[in-house]
Amino acid sequence: MVSIEVDGERTGHPFARQAARVRRERVNRKPQSFCLLTSRPRRELGAGQWLEKNIDHWGIETGLHARLDASRHDDTCRLRNPRPLHLHAIFSRVANSICCHWLFAKKKPDNFTTSDFQSHMGEEHDRRNIALVTARKPKL
Repeated sequence: MVSIEVDGERTGHPFARQAARVRRERVNRKPQSFCLLTSRPRRELGAGQWLEKNIDHWGIETGLHARLDASRHDDTCRLRNPRPLHLHAIFSRVANSICCHWLFAKKKPDNFTTSDFQSHMGEEHDRRNIALVTARKPKL
């Protein structure tokens, strides 16, 4: 991992203070290179700490974010304008929060998926979806 100090104007990200390039090498796979940005300067976040935090981040990536990518097809979203994209992101995360609540209420949540939740809510012409957004005290 190699990092350099940057500014918002140079990167197009107003709070960026440091950029890094990471080369990941794994057995039986081609090496991968990717870039990272952070708002923390080098004196506050050294390369080793940053790499450790990036590795910790993958717990989030394989948990909640996997629901967005795999079940809600977030990466294939065709929205490109900022406002609709922002609204889509908000509603996807609200739906994921409700989904997690529904999943953890099950006796064996490992047997249920985001797709199961979507099917459950969409039954009877979206009756549960409509009831959820119109009720004073929603019930799942």
